Amino acid sequence: MSSEEKYIEFRLPLRGLPYVALLIAPCPRYGFQRAFDVFRVGAERRADGRVEVIHRLPPGDNVYEIDQVLDGRRLRWYAATVKGDAVLHRIRRLGAKLVVQKRMSVQQVLETFTEWPPVPDEDE
Repeated sequence: MSSEEKYIEFRLPLRGLPYVALLIAPCPRYGFQRAFDVFRVGAERRADGRVEVIHRLPPGDNVYEIDQVLDGRRLRWYAATVKGDAVLHRIRRLGAKLVVQKRMSVQQVLETFTEWPPVPDEDE
């Protein structure tokens, strides 16, 4: 990816071995075929000592599974990126499944299931 191309920078706390998996295809056994940490570019230590894993997600029509530890609990959620939009959109697992099965586009899922707000930055 050249430096002129846009991307969505997404950071996760390193605690609990988080991952961001690109969802590729449906899988009868595990639900999804995943490509783990494809867009991971490194990690950074913050001034308070916490370490964050940095992912640079392309703003194309993609869906992701994000696994992290939040407040001591493992949390798995789904997100989507849309071509031309620099926002990471939170979606339901059903929406991710419909996109991976090619039954709906990412844009259709975002229009149909509108109750999830975009993912805010941690610093806000």
